[in-house]
Amino acid sequence: PAAPAPAAAAAVMSGAPGVTYPSEPTAKFGERRLIGMARATSDHAFNATIWDVVVDKEFQGQGLGKALCEQMIRTLLARDIGNITLFADNKVVPFYKSLGFVSDPEGIKGMFLYGS
Repeated sequence: PAAPAPAAAAAVMSGAPGVTYPSEPTAKFGERRLIGMARATSDHAFNATIWDVVVDKEFQGQGLGKALCEQMIRTLLARDIGNITLFADNKVVPFYKSLGFVSDPEGIKGMFLYGS
């Protein structure tokens, strides 16, 4: 069974060190297992981009993705990074909007160049 949301979210927020990957699909009592992660890059001056927010399907719907995003946003803002961007699939746009992100602010559009 999935861990209770408050305990799992508290573990995410505390930054619990020492993640291991048990060979079995579900960790045994006392073992640690990676259940979610978020990643961003920054220029360390003004801008950051969130690239990945991933939560194991077994633990989705418990607020872990939101906790990961909120912690990342707090960390970036504390480092004076005021412009945080991300790219999102259409199906998760409402999730990011609930965190305060807006689509195409001031008509800004993402542009891409793909190598051949």
